[in-house]
Amino acid sequence: MARIMDEKACGDILAYDEFPVSGSEFPEDAPNRPDCVERSSQTPTVSESLAKIGRRCVRRKPAYADTWAVGDISDTEVLETYGLPDGRVTLVRTEDGEIEYNMIPDEYSYHGEIGDSVSAAIDHVRDTYRKKGGSMDRQTVMYLAGEFLRKRFENAEGDVSGIMISDLCETVHRHTLGLGIFDVLMRDPRIEDIYIDAPCENNRIHITLNQVSGLNSHVRCRTNLVAEPKEIRNLINVLKRESGLLYCETNPILETDMDGGSARATVVGYPLSPNGDSVAIRKHSRMPWTTTRLIANGSIDPYTAGLLSFLVENRSTFLICGARGSGKSSLLSALLFEFPVSQRILTIEDTMELPGERMRSMGYKVQSMLIDDRMEGDAKRRADEALRVSLRLGESAIVLGEVRGDEARTLYQSMRTGRAGSSILGTIHGDSARSVYDRVVHDMGISPEAFMATDFLVTMGSFRGRGEERQVRRLSEAVSTGSRPGEFIDLSSAAALTSSGAIRRIMSEIGITEAEMLEEISVRAAMREFLSEMSKRHGGGFLGPEWIVMANDFLSNHLSSGVTSYDDIMGAFRLRFARFGGEGE
Repeated sequence: MARIMDEKACGDILAYDEFPVSGSEFPEDAPNRPDCVERSSQTPTVSESLAKIGRRCVRRKPAYADTWAVGDISDTEVLETYGLPDGRVTLVRTEDGEIEYNMIPDEYSYHGEIGDSVSAAIDHVRDTYRKKGGSMDRQTVMYLAGEFLRKRFENAEGDVSGIMISDLCETVHRHTLGLGIFDVLMRDPRIEDIYIDAPCENNRIHITLNQVSGLNSHVRCRTNLVAEPKEIRNLINVLKRESGLLYCETNPILETDMDGGSARATVVGYPLSPNGDSVAIRKHSRMPWTTTRLIANGSIDPYTAGLLSFLVENRSTFLICGARGSGKSSLLSALLFEFPVSQRILTIEDTMELPGERMRSMGYKVQSMLIDDRMEGDAKRRADEALRVSLRLGESAIVLGEVRGDEARTLYQSMRTGRAGSSILGTIHGDSARSVYDRVVHDMGISPEAFMATDFLVTMGSFRGRGEERQVRRLSEAVSTGSRPGEFIDLSSAAALTSSGAIRRIMSEIGITEAEMLEEISVRAAMREFLSEMSKRHGGGFLGPEWIVMANDFLSNHLSSGVTSYDDIMGAFRLRFARFGGEGE
């Protein structure tokens, strides 16, 4: 049962380490490092210098925890503070210029009777498991801890007022059956990635944090947390138990979903990682991405959102390009809600990032296919086999979480012979349409003519200003394939749209003129911009996928009844939807 069998960890509520801990390692010559030298114009006294070094050397944790909170932030510039369900976060800029995520879990502040009671409750849960055996789950741990703490506090001599028993039970669960510090970090909605480099005891945990100095921004920063090997082993044991996958010296890589599918963990161990276990955790957004949400955070503009909505509605083939962390999967997820609810969709992915469950709850017909290490063959072969199966499951839109290699050949062959789905969407690594074309044609061996079956390519990028640490994600390119292999048509302006053969094909299929097409794209753009503005006024409530579906249905009903005027449609739309926010008539 992971670490529930651990004996009581030795340690003090407050302990000191002999080396400074402001960096990623603890070298013996740390007092001579530049970041240990006072930078003020006035030379500090010896006592001031020693006191400063001493504050940096502070390491503390409860005896039952396996992660140290290190250092001191009294000499730093505070950028922001906010609370978590189980702790408090302070973002600071340290003397060496780095942004530090300083997080203190609630239990690190428990002292006296409360701290002793939590420690005793953890021992009680462990002793109960050793004596009675059987299975232990969250409900059982919470019950055992709650009964023990209530009885203990009835006879408490110290002040235990203001403490919720349920909060203490959460702490007990976190340090018995749970993931320790990772339970706290996973509950911070602003954290996107968590990294633990080997050896873990000599390196701080690093994270990628979003909304730093802006809504659509993110930055890689260090934390004040150093995990002991026991903490990492517990995390790995939980991942092994929940996934059923092998992880050992002969198979030193473990990749699996965690936390109920809300994150993806990759573990690398010895001998591939000679210094011990290394872990990377990629969290998925709990709130579904939509084109309105992407407008709200500045990732795309309203015109682009309207154009993409029009193209998805009319069953186009997309490749979404970009580097890791640029927002490819977010845009792909957003485009799925632009499909009509009647559209059948097949998704193929190795990480459950796409919002299949949410779409099914809204009435979409979504068949999800997960490819992972429990299937035979390598990742490329598994993806290829899943695609081959999907082509035999009937007419559907096919969504590939990531196009890698072997499946690309199957995909393009099916597209050229007409056996592919009604629409195809996928992500692929590349920083532009041209780089993706070169990769697919030259590296994957797809013929240039076959590649041109791709209708549109959009590229997401992550941009950083000169001298800035934070990065901003936004769409950097939207193109259509041209009439010749390797030719691309920029779609950033409405005037260029009819230069695209794919656009002209859509116009012919649905029987509309260029003016009518531009009018519809403008309406779709205005609808999404309006919902984004409504969300700003009313706390984000209009960014959800249900509003996209309602907007598309509203537009479809008006178009089918012969109402095509921009002013007429938008007037009715604003009047109807403003009422949901308490505005309008």
